[in-house]
Amino acid sequence: MAVHHLALRSPDPATLAAYYQRVLGLVELRRSTDDTGLYSVWLDLGGTILMVERGHARTADQGWDGMYLVAHPGSGPAWSARLEGCCTPIEGRTAFTLYARDPEGNRFGVSSFPDPLFNTLSQGS
Repeated sequence: MAVHHLALRSPDPATLAAYYQRVLGLVELRRSTDDTGLYSVWLDLGGTILMVERGHARTADQGWDGMYLVAHPGSGPAWSARLEGCCTPIEGRTAFTLYARDPEGNRFGVSSFPDPLFNTLSQGS
């Protein structure tokens, strides 16, 4: 089973998409508009699409109605340096994953698991 897309809601899809382009190196695939302007920006996750779609900002009292984590293949020291160089503090880590938050508070991770199945999937094979 393949995953076609994942979606994040944002009051400013262009800015959030630009963040993921800069920090994770994702490539923009397309933009969609409606009568009120930019509706979504699609980014390539290596065969799956990350759709950053216009939506309301979340507030602490409303809880969270979006994705909890977007995981991106990557590894150790180079990613640590890249995240910190993009003013994105690492808020947690395991043996194989670094965790951070985008400017809107969505949690994401860069992972490098030693599991051969994960490595095959993350390389698009």
